[in-house]
Amino acid sequence: MRNAYIVDYELYIPSTYIDYRSLALETGLPEWVVRDKLGINRKPIERSLSVSDMAKLTAKKLMSKYSNIKIDLVAYAGSDFKDKYVWDVAPDVIGYLGLDSTYGVDISMQCVSSIVALDLLKPRLILRDEDSYALLVSATKQSMIVNYKDKASTFMYDFSDGAAAVLLSNVDGRYKILESSIITNGRFSNIVYQRLGERFINDNNQDYLLQVNRNEEFNKSFEEISLGNFLYVIRNAVEKSGFEISDVDYFAMLHMKRSFHERILRELGVSLDRSIYLEDYGHMQAVDPFLSLWLAEQNDKIRKDSIIVLVAAGTGWTWGAIVIQRVK
Repeated sequence: MRNAYIVDYELYIPSTYIDYRSLALETGLPEWVVRDKLGINRKPIERSLSVSDMAKLTAKKLMSKYSNIKIDLVAYAGSDFKDKYVWDVAPDVIGYLGLDSTYGVDISMQCVSSIVALDLLKPRLILRDEDSYALLVSATKQSMIVNYKDKASTFMYDFSDGAAAVLLSNVDGRYKILESSIITNGRFSNIVYQRLGERFINDNNQDYLLQVNRNEEFNKSFEEISLGNFLYVIRNAVEKSGFEISDVDYFAMLHMKRSFHERILRELGVSLDRSIYLEDYGHMQAVDPFLSLWLAEQNDKIRKDSIIVLVAAGTGWTWGAIVIQRVK
């Protein structure tokens, strides 16, 4: 049986940003709340390229370095807010790259989609006898569908835009993919959604913003439930990979409010410098773990043999963590 690897990856980060001052004006919140509590100095937004445009351009940039390999599978694991509805991004990427005889699939689990995709693609790679390569792409423009006037949506004010493309292989790579842990709690499945399903269609409906329907249980208990599930999936993935939390060199975590990010690290018993807080990027949906990984590389936090945990959660609600190890 082979191993699964992350060979390489690329990011697309828009060059246009909005800062905490602009968000404060838009939302009506004090500037210090946006900057310090929500943890947003600024966040990138994209208004020219579509979700599939970003996915395709990032994939092309990555694959331009690996023109001699054959891609067996392309998986889109990004936002459901796509260019079109009832439509898949993976075939569009395949057509754009001119790939032949390639299996394409869209994987939807909101902001944890990229970790879910790694969890699903790993066994496919390790069980194949022949050399195999897969391309994972994620993209989001969900900053466009946040209702900034809705105080119930405050936890989504950090939504930003961008894309990632990740080349996977069972041959060799920069990071070896180890074990993962994913858990879903369906009690809050109808808290967040976009009202464009079949039961909401009528001639006068122009409602495209995300709806947030907090209930009493969500308001009272969700943060503690979320904390417990984050801690569970991180510890479980690390243990299954044969390590202890103290062995982990870096936690590549999605953006969340600053105090919660720090609380998770404290509960794990690790110092804050073993993660990078994405205060200048906001929450780029399923791109976040790879954005954080890239920042860690840029800041010399990762070396050969380093153990890294990619961590995310998505509305619905699902929490996920997967362990990778730098091998070269």
